[in-house]
Amino acid sequence: MAAHGMVAERRGIRLRAGESALLLSAAVYGVSTTVSVVALRSVRPADLLAVEVSGAAAALLVTAVVGGRLRWRGAPRQMLVGVLVPGLAFLFGDLGLARTSASSGSLLLAAEPLLSVLLALLVLRERMSGRAIVALLLGLAGGALVALDPGGSGGDSAFGNVLVLLAVVSSGVFLIATRRFNDEGDGLNESAWQSTGGALSVTPFVLTSWSTGGTRLDAVGAAGWAACVTVVVCGAVGGVLFNRGIARVPAARAGQLGNLTPVIGTLTAVAFLGDRPSLLQWAGGAGILAGLALLLRNPST
Repeated sequence: MAAHGMVAERRGIRLRAGESALLLSAAVYGVSTTVSVVALRSVRPADLLAVEVSGAAAALLVTAVVGGRLRWRGAPRQMLVGVLVPGLAFLFGDLGLARTSASSGSLLLAAEPLLSVLLALLVLRERMSGRAIVALLLGLAGGALVALDPGGSGGDSAFGNVLVLLAVVSSGVFLIATRRFNDEGDGLNESAWQSTGGALSVTPFVLTSWSTGGTRLDAVGAAGWAACVTVVVCGAVGGVLFNRGIARVPAARAGQLGNLTPVIGTLTAVAFLGDRPSLLQWAGGAGILAGLALLLRNPST
């Protein structure tokens, strides 16, 4: 009985640690959304994509090798998962954020936790009550309102919102894949291989973009490089924290904790970039948050 209690206690501590890691990861990704918009004022989407994905991959691989934590077992699978994040998610995200506002992008990211919960229900067979399904529909309707109102400064904002939503879909599928395949929860090893796979997957796009439109990296100033480097750091740290937490927390719960990303992203965009979301966007954001509030109040998710 005593041994059983100790195991249960250790498991409880481990679960809380996993939730803390996911919350920190969500906060870091929220900051990254705003900083990405700042970086994209100085560089092209292909430039930022190349710097953030290859920079994170190099930093994580070197850190893992130096720390003796890089393992070949499971590397191909993790690299395939990395095609989703950072690969497609960062590709669509950078292209979308270059066309829409930081606050719009952050509010759209609020649909990701709801999509993740829905995928957890369908793919991982996690249970969900009727009230939780209503919450999903409410939140997804809120995301649709945000997408329908561009809220940006140009006519290309609606297309930018669609691209951000594609990034959301990629991230939602990524959450389910990592929940299924990340057993050890090391964080660093998984993130190193995922970043490598992501870097390889976006290389054709980056090279094509550079060959047709050139690059601005050779002319970017200190402020632009500082923003790019900050995005690299956020991606690397956020990825490690996420992989560390996802092995310890159910996918539905992990999706709920991801709600902190749009909150932090929107607040930083409003506070530091002067973004002013429209009333329709605020209504959509409120719908998303209301749906998440219902999920968090539901003990069965």
